[in-house]
Amino acid sequence: MSVLIAVPVFRVSCRVGIDRGRSWSVIDELVLWAIVREPRSIATLAREADLPHQVIIASIARLMRFRLVEVTLSGDSVAFRASEYGFRTVASGETLPFFPKRVSRRVSFVIDAATGDFFPTREVRIMPGHRLDRERQAGYEVRTVHVEGGAPSMSHEANMGRLSEITVRGWDEQVATIDGKTATLREDEFLVLRVIDGTPKGLPESAGVNLRDLVAQAAALPQGTKQLTVTYAGEPDAPDTAPTSHACPFEPSDLVIGGSAHRQCLVSLLASAHRRVIIHSTFLDPERFRDLMDAIRTACVRGVTFDLLWGAELDDETERKHAAAATAIARLVREDEALKGRVRVHMRTTGSHAKLILLDTAHDGWIAGVGSCNWLSSPFEAVEMSVVLRDQRCVADIAVAVQRLVGRRGLSDDIATEMSTLARDLRRMPPMDGNGRIALVVGDAHDRLIRAASSAAVTRFVVGSHRLGSTARPGALMQGEKAAQRPGVRTVVFYTRTTGPLKNRHARALAEEAGLNGVILAKAGKIPLHGKFVAWDDDNLVVTSLNWASASADPDFPCGEVGAHICAPGIAAHALTRLEEIFPELTQDAEPVARQ
Repeated sequence: MSVLIAVPVFRVSCRVGIDRGRSWSVIDELVLWAIVREPRSIATLAREADLPHQVIIASIARLMRFRLVEVTLSGDSVAFRASEYGFRTVASGETLPFFPKRVSRRVSFVIDAATGDFFPTREVRIMPGHRLDRERQAGYEVRTVHVEGGAPSMSHEANMGRLSEITVRGWDEQVATIDGKTATLREDEFLVLRVIDGTPKGLPESAGVNLRDLVAQAAALPQGTKQLTVTYAGEPDAPDTAPTSHACPFEPSDLVIGGSAHRQCLVSLLASAHRRVIIHSTFLDPERFRDLMDAIRTACVRGVTFDLLWGAELDDETERKHAAAATAIARLVREDEALKGRVRVHMRTTGSHAKLILLDTAHDGWIAGVGSCNWLSSPFEAVEMSVVLRDQRCVADIAVAVQRLVGRRGLSDDIATEMSTLARDLRRMPPMDGNGRIALVVGDAHDRLIRAASSAAVTRFVVGSHRLGSTARPGALMQGEKAAQRPGVRTVVFYTRTTGPLKNRHARALAEEAGLNGVILAKAGKIPLHGKFVAWDDDNLVVTSLNWASASADPDFPCGEVGAHICAPGIAAHALTRLEEIFPELTQDAEPVARQ
């Protein structure tokens, strides 16, 4: 008996650019290092490295091809030494220059909607729905699989991983670019397998156990069965939000506190940009953008390109307001000869409350900033708090966050592709040892972190939030009460204004209740706090976009809130000392707070 089994699939296709070229080996780097200080002959290098002459000759030949090594003559002997370019490369500590050949290739693959398996399109038989109907009309028995309860992840991140696995052929290739204009996604097709006497034909060798079992189950159904309903059996579509901590040096000067300090920081970062700047600001303001145009224009004249993203999505009115602001800023860009063609203003919201900046520099690699400042709408008058990240692995995590924010259109989004390849390249950089550790905090990892902090605090536990709302108790006060249960732990929750249904009288009641439980609920005076942070003891500080006392992270949208956890000697003490200079309210005792 012959049966056709039709499994629904997603088909993705695009044109990709592949960088093809052999990377440098450990032997190449060892040979170059050995001849930096003094010339050596082939025989000397082979003897000292205990390697065959042919291996040394091949390595020297390749190093000479890329101008890293040159020949030197001494009497009748021939030796090799590092060229001036090779010496500078070794002295800088950077990786050896890589010059791959770029080739273009059309790639198409299908993703099984029932199990998440994926295959190159050339390995499977694909039919649209109307072709299946014709097969039925021709007398074939067709059994269609219907999937419920989930689906494979179709995010840019997931499809980029699939694309790389299918496209890359060996260690000497890597995906470099994707032509977003050629990227397509079809959801109306089926992977069709013919089962003859219980044996499936056309099933790829790489098919997983779940797909093989599904085909066997569908083939074993009684004759005349037209549909089999199954539950999705693949990996769930849930990005990992567990923070990854990186050991790295961290200087207190990279913690930015204050309004004017943020403006100075932004201008300084734009002045150091080499080729690329990406800014994500929750809100937009054309007048504030106009104030920054001189700094942006100067960068554009140097050849820097900008992408300006925004995430306002509280309600339809807010989204419309900031879409209009984006249109106004785009008009300013079009009317300026220096900005036109180099500044791209995105018209669609990302829906994220995160505040991020990412840029490259000529000498210090990539730099990122994360915190509370709306770079494209802030008047720089409130007290903001942000952290500048210089460790390349930390910057790679920011690049992944941007990829997830803008990659909702799949492989057709060019910025998401750029961020994916950037993160891959940055993670290959050698790690930097240091006295600190930094971890990016996204989504509900904020909730886990503040609970862990309240349990770990020994001397103090301080939460800063711009707003105090209806979620203040579960979001911040309960964690403060947990910390205050231990003797000697001074606990403060600090905010600027109430929001939502919460009024000042409710805040006073909360302050009285919190005071009874050992928590100081303090309100900022004339100077507003817009920064959002959690600091405990002397060495731990979280700087973020999340209003701990008025909002919670959306588990279905992890990059809706983004922050950084810095663990470094004295960093929390440094931050709190600076804040106490600005806000005397932070030093007061519980009794005055209860009377507010």
